[in-house]
Amino acid sequence: MVTETQAADYVRRYDGVPADVLADGTALLERRVFWLAMFDGCADPELIGALFGDDDDPLDLDEEIRASGTWPVIPIGERFAQIIWHGPELEGGDDYVVLAPGRAISVAAREGHGYGPGLSWGEFRRIATTPRRVLLALPALGDADAPPEAFDLVSAALLSVGNNVPAVAAAAARQILDSPAHWVGDETVLVCDGEYAVRKPGGLPDADLRLVTETLA
Repeated sequence: MVTETQAADYVRRYDGVPADVLADGTALLERRVFWLAMFDGCADPELIGALFGDDDDPLDLDEEIRASGTWPVIPIGERFAQIIWHGPELEGGDDYVVLAPGRAISVAAREGHGYGPGLSWGEFRRIATTPRRVLLALPALGDADAPPEAFDLVSAALLSVGNNVPAVAAAAARQILDSPAHWVGDETVLVCDGEYAVRKPGGLPDADLRLVTETLA
C-alpha cells in the first residue's frame, strides 16, 4: 500500500478529496470481471471477451467500487501501483503511479483523457516479476523496442487468469503490445516520444522526470 505521505501527494490534484479515500484493492485480483474491465479497450473486444468474459458486467463492478466510497490501490511491486479512482458524474479511471519516498507520481492513465505510455520495456520487466504483475503493469507499457519474447510472456500471463484459449491470448498479446513509442535516455533521465506521454520534457517537471527514472531503475 501507499504511505500516508504518498496518498496525500496523489490526492492533492483532486479538490477536497481526503488521502484516506485510498484503500487496499488487492481482493479485486481474484475476480474475473476485474481483468475484463482492466483490459477493456486494450485489444479487440471479441478477444478480451473470449479471454475473460463471463456473466459479470464491468459496469456492475464500477458501481460496486463507487458505492464503497474508496479508491482501490493495487500494488505492482514496491515502487509502482494502480489506483482506481472515481468522481462525480461517472468520472473515473485507472492511474499508474510511481512510488518514490513521499511521492506518488502518475505516469499513465486510462480514462477519457488518458495519457501514456508510462513504462519502457526495461522498467516493465523489473516490475513484472510474476504473471499477475505482468498483467497489472501492462496497460502502462508502451515500447516499440520490446523484444520478440514479450509476446510469449504476455500470452502466458493472460492465460494464467483467463480462459484456456492460447490462440486468442496470442492475438490479444500482439495487439496490446503494439506501440509506436520509443524511449531515449539513460538511468538518470529516460523520456518517451509518445504523443500522449507525460514522461517527456514539458510533460512532467524535470525533477519528477529524474525521480521517476531513478525510482524505476
